[in-house]
Amino acid sequence: MAITSLSLTNFRSYADQTLALDPVITLVVGPNATGKTNLLEGLFVLATTKSFRAKDAELVRHGQDFYRLTMDQDGTEMALSYQTRPSGTEKRARHNNTPKSLADHLGSLRVVLFEPNDLLLINGAPERRRRYLDFILIQTISGYAKTLSQYRRVLSQRNRLFADWHGATNELFAWNLRLAELATDITTSRRRLVDHINDLVSDCYGSIAGSPEPIRLSYQGAAGNDFATSFLQLLEDNLNRDIAAGFTTIGPHRDDFSIQFKDAPITAVASRGEMRTVVLALKMAELAYIERQTESRPMLLLDDVFSELDDSRRHFLLDTLGGYQSVITTTNADVSDELSAKHTTILTQELQRV
Repeated sequence: MAITSLSLTNFRSYADQTLALDPVITLVVGPNATGKTNLLEGLFVLATTKSFRAKDAELVRHGQDFYRLTMDQDGTEMALSYQTRPSGTEKRARHNNTPKSLADHLGSLRVVLFEPNDLLLINGAPERRRRYLDFILIQTISGYAKTLSQYRRVLSQRNRLFADWHGATNELFAWNLRLAELATDITTSRRRLVDHINDLVSDCYGSIAGSPEPIRLSYQGAAGNDFATSFLQLLEDNLNRDIAAGFTTIGPHRDDFSIQFKDAPITAVASRGEMRTVVLALKMAELAYIERQTESRPMLLLDDVFSELDDSRRHFLLDTLGGYQSVITTTNADVSDELSAKHTTILTQELQRV
């Protein structure tokens, strides 16, 4: 089902803007710093309820206290809003003006994002790789987002004990039990996802590069296979370290994954071009996994990525687009000439921004 329109109210640089989206490809053309990425970010937030680059409060237009995003999907209006109040913040979803829980809203739109910073999946901080896994799982496992939120809340409570430690071991044990339970769910889901990606990514690389290369992701976490028991023991074993640090030093919030390429660490053997191909293969594996798990085609969001790709990777990506509803941003209007699929072009100079 296609998204036919996107409306942004008080979101980033947009006070009140509605865009008609092409059922195949919408090409957004304009110079840098003209709000192109903000449009993709709005669609990403509608899909996952979170931004890929900022906190919710940073998405609200300057001087306002809320944002609202609305999409029309074949006659069904779906909205997500964020409001700041003296008592705190509130995020709500509505479908055809009927309130929906965020859990029920998730899955209304599924997206795969391509952006220039994707190379940080290889050489960036572990947080970037955790986000890669979590954003896939949020879109494919009902309740995963809630589990993540609960884990962060329990983690915060546990960390508060260390901020002013008075030896509250009974209270700490209660938080340990709950943290281990939630950590087990998160880590099990991530490890299973990594296994699925490993089944897909080498073939994806071969499709792009013309010949396959062995690629393998290895999840790196503190606990072993009997996760709940071993993680609980590790929390107890690391107590003095956590007290000294003032926070919980192990858990899904600290986990990572490594990438082996040609049976060696990727940063040791891969050229920059090979790294870009591996990243593109990871994104194509993400696309295939979401499509397989949900039996629906995600929307593709491409943020000014064509300038980062050589001719072969550009052509591969362009050939992929026709099968998916896509929104592409670019500074180069000539990209339109390369698109064989039906598309609509929007110029950012025609949009109303702050």
